[in-house]
Amino acid sequence: MNDVNKNLSSMILEHFGKDTVQIESLKPGLIAIHASSEKNRDIIKTFLDADDEATLSAISGVDLGDSTEVLYHIRTHGTIVTLRCIVPRNKPTIASITDLIPGANFHERETADFFGVTFKGHPYPKRLLISDDWPEGVYPLRKDAEIPSPETKAEVLPEEEMTTRAEGTRTVKIVIGPQHPALLEPERFLVDVDGETVTKVTPRIGYCHRGVEKATESRTYMQDVYLVERICGICNSCHSTTFCQAVESILDVEVPSRGKFLRTIVLELNRIQSHFLVLGHAGHEIGYDALFQYMWRDREIAMDLTEILTGNRVITSFLAIGGVRRDLEEKTKPRIMEDLKKLRERAEFYKHLFEEDRTVRMRTEGVGVMDKKEALSLCVVGPVARASGLKIDVRKEAPYAAYGEVPYELISRTEGDSWARLLVRAEEVLNSVDMIEYAVNNLPAGDFKIRVPRRVAEGESISRVEAPRGELFYYVKSNGTQSPERVKIRTPTVTNLYSVIKLTEGGNIADVPAALVSLDPCFSCTDR
Repeated sequence: MNDVNKNLSSMILEHFGKDTVQIESLKPGLIAIHASSEKNRDIIKTFLDADDEATLSAISGVDLGDSTEVLYHIRTHGTIVTLRCIVPRNKPTIASITDLIPGANFHERETADFFGVTFKGHPYPKRLLISDDWPEGVYPLRKDAEIPSPETKAEVLPEEEMTTRAEGTRTVKIVIGPQHPALLEPERFLVDVDGETVTKVTPRIGYCHRGVEKATESRTYMQDVYLVERICGICNSCHSTTFCQAVESILDVEVPSRGKFLRTIVLELNRIQSHFLVLGHAGHEIGYDALFQYMWRDREIAMDLTEILTGNRVITSFLAIGGVRRDLEEKTKPRIMEDLKKLRERAEFYKHLFEEDRTVRMRTEGVGVMDKKEALSLCVVGPVARASGLKIDVRKEAPYAAYGEVPYELISRTEGDSWARLLVRAEEVLNSVDMIEYAVNNLPAGDFKIRVPRRVAEGESISRVEAPRGELFYYVKSNGTQSPERVKIRTPTVTNLYSVIKLTEGGNIADVPAALVSLDPCFSCTDR
């Protein structure tokens, strides 16, 4: 246990005593606190009081048969502390923490949907991910859940907020989605507008939820590597890397240095093409289609590089437990360096454009402002957090792959508006190009993969990766077989999306697209 974790453990023991809490170490170097469910708020508040930048990373549910374990993963001092509370199956109730951390809203609702846990005091305890006609009392991630047939549907009552309207007001309700005019992925935003001012926004997701977490339990670890990377075509390598790292931690195996460098290269290629995609799409959302077309054209350079490295353009199938599946051939390095030079030239041009172009700045500056304190309370991650002055990046605070060896400068701003969120991404592309160039030039010799056993011993682990949209979080629990007991996946959009309420309410209806695209929401990741 490192010094930070020792200090955190001592603080909790000092506050609550050994009779109230028990502390154990989790791989890799993380700590877990076992406590009564009645103490969840007190312990979390202790962390918030002790660290101004402490916040919630995720909530995991685990079915224990006669009870459900609720795991609060708190990010503090650059590490994760997991608070473990057990609630009985016959009365699965625990106090909500949304008044302490408003960003816990979606996390609690997801746990309620899938495990039947009631979070007492939650301000909006409605379904988030499972459909409105899903039968009552059926919770998909419980081990004994009998998934109903399509014919078995509950009665769907009209949603109050969509069917009532105050007399004598100018409020108009605009429903954006789930058949969205701009995005291919289904999501719904119920927007109340008074004149042209947004007064209320109610997000609803889960229209195409695929049940990946449940599906991992009936497949082998090797099959799950392929499964989780299909959560998202844009950041697929991030998902497979996070899962592989968690399993490697339980197995207590070390990936060869060459494999780590190759992982870093593919992860940064993911970042470049993802950032180019959203920056181009931002142009489309503000009516600047020339920017959209040019950025997507230049995104192809990153896609070509991905194909050179992995053999595939979209779903790379590059990651394996123990390393990567294929090596980088020496003869391809000149082509890679040539394409990186082109990418750098284009990235510098677009960075200048986002800094200086009047159209971009007029449509994004001062739109959807979120300060540092609000970013913390809403649990946002990635470029969204860094644009509000939060200097959080898993690559810095908990280096993985080769990030501890590849030079990297953390990009952040303080404006906290849509323009800052887009500009952070534009600057990060240049960083990524430099990192790939360094990794290719300093690629270690030796093996790129090691053999690992198919059967994984009992254990559990937490794994984090800085995906293009921010911290991607996995909790993996093994039971000694070839298949995992539980895989919890918290994607960046799940924790970022709740902030859309803060970014849009009080603003102009015409600014909603700019504010939303600045979050870079991925509903494929959200509906995992």
